[in-house]
This record gives sequence, structure tokens and C-alpha cells, in this order.
Amino acid sequence: MYCPECGHDAAEAKFCPECGTDLTAVKGAGRGRPVKAAPSAPARQQRPRTARRAAERRGAPAPAGTSRSLLWVLMGFAALAVVVVVVIVAVGGGGGSPGGTVTPTPAPITADTTGSYSELVARANGLYDQGITAFSKQDSAGGTEAFAAAAKVYAAAWAKQPGDPNVGTDYAVALFYSGQSGKALKQIDIVLAKSPDFQTAYLNKGIFLKTTAGDAKDSGEDGKSADLLSQAKVALQQAVDIDPASDSGKRAAEQLKSL
Repeated sequence: MYCPECGHDAAEAKFCPECGTDLTAVKGAGRGRPVKAAPSAPARQQRPRTARRAAERRGAPAPAGTSRSLLWVLMGFAALAVVVVVVIVAVGGGGGSPGGTVTPTPAPITADTTGSYSELVARANGLYDQGITAFSKQDSAGGTEAFAAAAKVYAAAWAKQPGDPNVGTDYAVALFYSGQSGKALKQIDIVLAKSPDFQTAYLNKGIFLKTTAGDAKDSGEDGKSADLLSQAKVALQQAVDIDPASDSGKRAAEQLKSL
């Protein structure tokens, strides 16, 4: 287990051997979530345009894991598939009634990259959850904005302590959901280079690649699409091989069947 305060790998210790932080309260906390299918493969990740088409064409990919990095694409996909914009027009006598309904403009989401490692991770996690909530409400723009901010804050945390695969994977998912699939793939490869047995990262990588392959096919790049699908199969199979009985392993197997 990685210390949430300094990022040191404390294994099963009750207190961090590096900074002394009490780890008993954080043991078992789910992080490193797989890309989910709701906000989903890119549905949740909501890559505008592509996410919607991908959801209609093949359903949302499902992320793995119990942590934020669980690319729960399936959940988000359905929610993002159709975004309905309701315009309320005030009806009144000749020129707009002062009593008409006015929808306030939401405040812009900011990415505060100051503070300690633990503060940055907590802040990024909050923005990540905000993005999931927005997507579930079919607020594509709000979800993408929240994930873009989360990615910036995760980047700041990762720069301070590049080690915890949960944080690194959540960072990749935030990039993915904000439409930065290329950067998401690079980040997930960095996580796997440091933690080659981190199952959720393989599951999410497979979902990233599968979605990107769909985008390439939409653009008429059949050769590129086939190559990306081949890579997706490899990543998903690696996730299954690590532990086929786990939640991530089962989700990876489901994704393989759909390819």
C-alpha cells in the first residue's frame, strides 16, 4: 500500500516507514478505479462526439477495479449517449417577464495545483467524482471540464510522488474522459512500467485502445483501427491472466468477447 501523505510504498505496515503517517484508516479504501461504462468508455470518458457514437455502436467499455481508475465506461456511456438541452422560454406580454425562469451560468471549474501530495490527490479525486456526476446527469460539457481539471491536479500530484499506481491510473482515466486519449495511453503505460502487475491499468488500457479503434474506424482509418483493436485484445488478455476471478478480470473478459 502506498502512503497517501508521501507516496512511499509502505507494503502492509500500519505506519509509513518514511513519514510515520497512520495507515490503518486508509487500508482498504478503493482507489485506482477502472474506466467505467457509465461515464464510460469514452462515454463516460465522454469524448464529445466519439463517445456518443461509440456507445450507440458497441456499448460502453467497462473499467476495472475498485478505485477511481475503474474506467466505468458502461455507466457513463448510456448517460452520455444522448444529451438533451432544454431551453426554457419565458412567456409574458411583450418583452420578457421579470418573473421568467433564469438558469444561472455555472461557475467555471478551476484546477488548483498547490498544496501537499495528499491535498492534491484528495482535490483531484473530488473533481473526478464531480465529472462522473455531471456525466450521469447528461452534462457532457460539465463532465469534460471537471475531468480536465482533475487531470491537471493529478498531474501535479504525480509530479510530486510518481509511484502509486492507483493515482497514476486515475490520472490516465481523467485524461481519457476529458478527450485526451493519446495522453491517457501514455500515462497508463507509465503506470504499467512501474507496476507491471496492476490489473486495473491493463483493463483501462484495453478500454482506451478499444474506444480509440472505434474512433479510427469512424474516420475511415480501417488499418489503424485493426491495429488498435489488436493491441486492445493483448491488454485485456493481460488483465484476465493476472486474476480471471477478480472484478477487473471478469470485466476484461467481457470486453474481449465484444471485440
